[in-house]
Amino acid sequence: MKQSSLQYRYWVAVCFCCTVGTGFAQTPVINLDSVAEATPPNIELQSLEETVTDRPYPIFTPPSYSAGQQSYAIADVPRPRGEGIFGYVSDPNDDIDAAAELRLNQLLYDLEEKSSVEVAVVMLPSTGEEVPKDFAVELFAKWGIGKNDTDNGLLILTVMDQRRTEFEVGYGLEPILTDVVCYRIGVNEIVPYFKQGDYGGGLLSAVRRIKEFLENPAAIEEVYGYGVAYEEESSYNFGKGTLFLLLYTLICFVFGFRYYGSAYDIERSKDDYYDKYHRLHKLKFGCLHFLFPLPLLFFSKMVEKRLKRYRYGPRFSKINGKPLVLKNDYDEIDYLKEVELLEESLKALEYDVWVTEDESDLMVLEYEGANGRKYSDCEECSYKTYGKLKSIVTKTATYSHEGERIDYYECRNCNYKNEKVVVLAQKVSESSSSSSSGSSSYSSSSSSSSSSFGGGSSGGGGAGVSW
Repeated sequence: MKQSSLQYRYWVAVCFCCTVGTGFAQTPVINLDSVAEATPPNIELQSLEETVTDRPYPIFTPPSYSAGQQSYAIADVPRPRGEGIFGYVSDPNDDIDAAAELRLNQLLYDLEEKSSVEVAVVMLPSTGEEVPKDFAVELFAKWGIGKNDTDNGLLILTVMDQRRTEFEVGYGLEPILTDVVCYRIGVNEIVPYFKQGDYGGGLLSAVRRIKEFLENPAAIEEVYGYGVAYEEESSYNFGKGTLFLLLYTLICFVFGFRYYGSAYDIERSKDDYYDKYHRLHKLKFGCLHFLFPLPLLFFSKMVEKRLKRYRYGPRFSKINGKPLVLKNDYDEIDYLKEVELLEESLKALEYDVWVTEDESDLMVLEYEGANGRKYSDCEECSYKTYGKLKSIVTKTATYSHEGERIDYYECRNCNYKNEKVVVLAQKVSESSSSSSSGSSSYSSSSSSSSSSFGGGSSGGGGAGVSW
């Protein structure tokens, strides 16, 4: 009876999706071309194009590139900032045309001036056997993109031989540039251009969209608040629109049934509540929540309720079968180790303490904390209390030499310490020069951008697209 009830609820949700989809087909008609290529390269988006002014810019000096190098390791990637170098783009094979690269530098310079956000754009022919996402995470960490106190950095890495573009987002930008938003930027702005070989156009479109979102986060809902782009027609068209809705409904059903089935298998398994919680919590949907919201909306509500039941539902002792009682945050102190209380105070982990009434059995269950991504297991004591303690600039970057900063990491439990040296690039000279438009000269008094990245961190947030 329980299985039949769950299946009945799921089919009701699917029927609702079909009914809503059919209703949509009778008014606006979906434009399939706009779904396939949400931003065609041959169409100028006036809403994204900023007004080009004659404002002065510094001289953007690219790094030196090794001729003929086809594969890059982390240490080999030319840094766009350093001694005698200033810019935001590293493009060893000149895949981006000169005009587009200049405009990218100008846009990203404007963005850093207004918001202090640091963005690096990297185009590499190959990373060998390295997965682009892993490469992006390591490169971001090595360069320290973003300011140290706000972690507001972004790396846009493209690996040509794998036809892959990754967005690696710093901690501070994750609330705005979420995984879903990065994915949609990639699909809508990068992919259509890159498929036609216009790499500069794709990156410009993506950077403009990113700049728009960072300067006005409310624009995200306005731009991506709709499932697909559509055009209005005065008469009812039963052709492409209806066909697409049928296909869309079918895909919704397939994905919905898949994840519903996974959750149902977990529910029916003989695992205890703790194991069920972690199995269900690991189910990832990524962009599917955004692309196919109707079936997954019902599924998400179901998952939320089950996770709550798995964590806080009744438990019984495996030793004597007696019921266990969940202790509150104050009472659980008497049952946790000192290091476990430390992990909780750091919000690296959360512990639930269950005890029988006569205290004949005790169960301590571990869950990820709010700051779980900022701490890792210490290699000495194995507790999740190892994280960045502080950063100290030991050598200030000047106009004649690079600087140096040391990041100090420490285990708050066993005091195991480690250090990481970060190179701070040489500052750009304040000498006046002609701007790219040939009009006025650049004045250092109007600039707050540094010639070096600020030592920001990322936790693997962002998304990638293949083209």
